[in-house]
Amino acid sequence: MAQETLCEPLVFERIYKEHSKSLYRFLYYNYGDDAKSEDVVQEVFSKLWQRCSEYTLTNIKSLIYTAGKNLMINELQKSKVRLNYASSDHHSAFSESPEFVLEEKQFKAQLEDAINGLTVNERQVFLLNRIDQLTYAEIAKQLEISQKAVEKRMHQALMKLQNELKVSLKRK
Repeated sequence: MAQETLCEPLVFERIYKEHSKSLYRFLYYNYGDDAKSEDVVQEVFSKLWQRCSEYTLTNIKSLIYTAGKNLMINELQKSKVRLNYASSDHHSAFSESPEFVLEEKQFKAQLEDAINGLTVNERQVFLLNRIDQLTYAEIAKQLEISQKAVEKRMHQALMKLQNELKVSLKRK
């Protein structure tokens, strides 16, 4: 029986389906930018397809994440990271006062600035835990670091955000 290769369209499609969404989330938590994250995912898989004969399926996930991370680092060096929050319509416009809307908008801007002030590693761990609801163990496995490193990064992120925002971010 012949061994599968990355250059086989069905194999490549399976690899894309298995890893593209998680790579996108990984990149989004680093960039904070939907469009850039999508672009990097497409670029990673495009380059992977162009050079498919150079790679084996062994450790393909690691290869994909490393390529994405390297492209991300290049982008980070070119421009400042901005975390874009989609506007949310959680409340009826009729039930909110203009003061509440203004305060909420100011807090979101302050939060965005505070998150952008974190290091890439701190921001990544913070968003993976608080937005994607991953445990420290899951984050450690995904980032290929120790759980202690995840805990340290999260602690540093929380301390910086608490100092910046003057609110407690501890879970209840």
